[in-house]
Amino acid sequence: MSSKLAKSILKKFTPLLKNTAFFMQGQMDISPRSRWYNRELAQETGGFFPQSDRSGREIADLEAWDCTRRDMLVLLLRTIVEHGIEGDMAELGVYKGNTARLIHHYLPEKQFHLFDTFEGFTERSVEAEKENTSFSTKGHKFSDTSLEGVKRYVSQKNDNVHYYKGYFPDSIPPGFDALRFAFVSLDADLFEPTIEGLNFFYPRMSVGGFLIVHDYNAWIGARKAVDEFFADKAEIPVPMPDKSGSALILKQ
Repeated sequence: MSSKLAKSILKKFTPLLKNTAFFMQGQMDISPRSRWYNRELAQETGGFFPQSDRSGREIADLEAWDCTRRDMLVLLLRTIVEHGIEGDMAELGVYKGNTARLIHHYLPEKQFHLFDTFEGFTERSVEAEKENTSFSTKGHKFSDTSLEGVKRYVSQKNDNVHYYKGYFPDSIPPGFDALRFAFVSLDADLFEPTIEGLNFFYPRMSVGGFLIVHDYNAWIGARKAVDEFFADKAEIPVPMPDKSGSALILKQ
């Protein structure tokens, strides 16, 4: 069977799954794997990569069911390079290191700071979540991880990746207040670490930098933290259509 015929069959098959838990979606038109690949546009613009700065950049996959999030993160990182947004990068809520690997391998030249308990939810965070949102969750959820396991998976390309183990913001090291940030990913799920992450990173974001909060349309704590924090800010959080509904903020 030819590749063209196979793609045609898949296209006709997709409506059967569109209302199911898992469905098929086309690759972006700038992807060489797309049935609608626009070679001329990709060559002219660089596609997923900055047009004149592709060397050393790699795109690592996320979970197979969340390709939209992968592409979104890559395009945001590409924009940071293209516009020369200054500052470090950070992620609060690393879990097993999937997004950390993607971010670092695409933008290895920037300093990248990773904050997590590397042990899952703590009893402290679970109690705070119930107090702030009335939502009960299990202690040590997402505990199937470890600092050493994350380090192995991220497979850092240089010395620009830094790890901070502990409860945020207690885990912030001395002198960290002076840093500026071009890209920050908050993926802590719960209200308290998310609001603390916003309190710390938002005022330190470079103008034109991106702050993205995962689980905005999946966890009530993350949603409440974002809505409360930006209620009196100039920026409006923009909901994204990835699996867990991230919220994207462009710092003004």
